Amino acid sequence: MQDRQRIRKQALVRALMAVVASVLVAFGLLLLDGLLWPAAISALVGGVMVADWFLRQRGAVPVLVYHSVSDNAGWLPWSRNTSVRIEVFRRHLRVLEKGGWNVMHSREIAHARRMGVPLPPRTVALQFDDGYLDNWVAAVPLLEKAGFPAVIFASTDFIDPSSGLRPNLWESGAVWEGYMNRDELRAVDANPLFEIASHGANHGRVPVNGPAVGKWQVEDWQAHAALLWAGTYHNKSHWFRETLSPALVGQDIPASDSALTGRALVKGSEETAARYHARVLAHLKRARNGLEHVLKRPVDFLCWPYDRVTPAARSLAEEAGFALFTGGRGENRVDEDPTTQSRVHINDFSAGPAPIWVEALVFRARLGVAAGNYWWMPVALLATRRRARHLPVPKGPGA
Repeated sequence: MQDRQRIRKQALVRALMAVVASVLVAFGLLLLDGLLWPAAISALVGGVMVADWFLRQRGAVPVLVYHSVSDNAGWLPWSRNTSVRIEVFRRHLRVLEKGGWNVMHSREIAHARRMGVPLPPRTVALQFDDGYLDNWVAAVPLLEKAGFPAVIFASTDFIDPSSGLRPNLWESGAVWEGYMNRDELRAVDANPLFEIASHGANHGRVPVNGPAVGKWQVEDWQAHAALLWAGTYHNKSHWFRETLSPALVGQDIPASDSALTGRALVKGSEETAARYHARVLAHLKRARNGLEHVLKRPVDFLCWPYDRVTPAARSLAEEAGFALFTGGRGENRVDEDPTTQSRVHINDFSAGPAPIWVEALVFRARLGVAAGNYWWMPVALLATRRRARHLPVPKGPGA
């Protein structure tokens, strides 16, 4: 599978070359004879048409991934990069609706690609990672109102142990912190618009070779909490209310990788291939069996934590019984692996602090680029640079 960044850069270069060539031809015609201006104009128009052909590569299918949808996401140390305000999310849904986008279920898109069935133009899919409670409170009601399907990926160790359905956006007393419980996951999964799928078991990270990234501190340890999740089997749904062990304060925070893809350091040495195989396979089986127990149905859709995947991890996931995956780096075209979905991460303050209409504009740009309309790339790139300038990347690996 060709990397989408390379595809897009090649398209831009070819488009630019077409325009430059047409300008040179037009200039040459005018130098030969000033009366050849109709031919010069034709050359320029032809160059723009060729450039347009390079910059409109139809057939790509955007798969947009959200995490938190909340106005009260301060409990997440990585909320700046993963949470979207409710007003912004509403605006995104409005862009999809007014733009005539065909919002399809991820599984339906996978089936169509597997069967070689052409998808309708402007097809898009929506996904949500981590199974946050605010998905139940806000995202699900708003999606249901719009009639848009979505997949929500939940990690089994983070399923809240409470029972019953808690208030949502339309009701009073809604709680925004934490994760969905079993009853909420089942209720969402029972709705034909939605599917609950696997996000692994513990969303953990393991230490790997590399320089330390800091030291454990009481003030900001939560940004690196994922290093404390791997290898433990307890329920982690209230991790954000815990405190850092005094024994860790001042110790080095090691370099890390996703627990499903990284070869963990064990007593200073990298684990063997056999140990990695056994650990990851056990994790994936536990994740799949745990979610199947909650939902009372088979589960075969896996979203890789951090969207990190390797050939070895993919092979182990298939051995564990998974058949559909995230983690691609393409554009979900017909010539790509239909069992792998490539995703576009959607965040808030997409161009830094800006009016709400800017959020809608940048969303349209990122949606357009993901659909193969590369004319939108300058807007998307400028927004990314402005966001990086005004909102530096938060500490920690994020979600």
